[in-house]
Formats: sequence, structure tokens, C-alpha cells
Amino acid sequence: MLSNEQEQLLQQSQAGFDAYYDALGGALVNFVERLGIQPAHEVLTNAAEYLPYIDAAMRTIVIRDESWQWVKTMLGYFIGEYFVQGNAGCWYVETRAESPHFCRIMVGGFEHGLPADAAIDPEALALAFLEQSAPRELAKLMEDTQARLC
Repeated sequence: MLSNEQEQLLQQSQAGFDAYYDALGGALVNFVERLGIQPAHEVLTNAAEYLPYIDAAMRTIVIRDESWQWVKTMLGYFIGEYFVQGNAGCWYVETRAESPHFCRIMVGGFEHGLPADAAIDPEALALAFLEQSAPRELAKLMEDTQARLC
């Protein structure tokens, strides 16, 4: 049973999820376009094919302070889509109060490739990636995450 405070936090998170998910497609395509990768719109159905290009583009890029949050969000979108598409998963808000990810936007519910109960926090992975010193390795981060969850 959730406390009143937890229930309010969950309602806010679920409302925020709707906006987050609605923005995901267009924002991700825009991000890929800004990296100079074409055709950008295909990232929405073939994210794995874009990993080497995004990895190369982000490897040594210097991110200005005013762009940092936006880049983290865009990378979170890409990382989440990569795992959702590759493992037939879905986006969701973690609703279990006992979870360390309570009220976080996650990907999981995988049908193949990863355990069905595996859960990934795309923004946490994006943060881990951005905290790496250059040259950053997005492909290795994705590979290590996949291996850790199997």
C-alpha cells in the first residue's frame, strides 16, 4: 500500500511520463538529425543500426553546460529505444514503492533477448555515459548493460 506522499509522487510521475513519451519520437529524430545522421527518422524503428553512428558522434563531443540536460534526455531516449526495439520491450513508470527505481521512467517487459523482469533506467545509463571521460564508448556501455542483465 502506498502512502499519500507516494501516491502523489506516482501520479505526478505518470503525468510526466505521458509528456515524456509523447515527445520521445520527434525529439529523438531531431537529435539524430543534429548529429548529422541520415535518414534520421529510421532511428524510431531501427535504433540498433544507429548505435555505431551515435557512438562515433558522441565519443569526443564537448557538451556545453546549457545543452547538458537536453543531451542527457536525448541519449536516454535513444538508449531506451535501443533496448525496447531490440528486445521487444516497453516504456513504463516504475510503480512498486519497494523498487529503487520507484517513479522513474524505465524500459522493460522484454519478450526476448533479456529476462522478462529486467528493468533499465535509460536516463541513469545516459548519465553514466556522459560522466565517462573522452573518448566515451556508448556501444560498450550498451553491450555491458545487456551482458549484466542476461
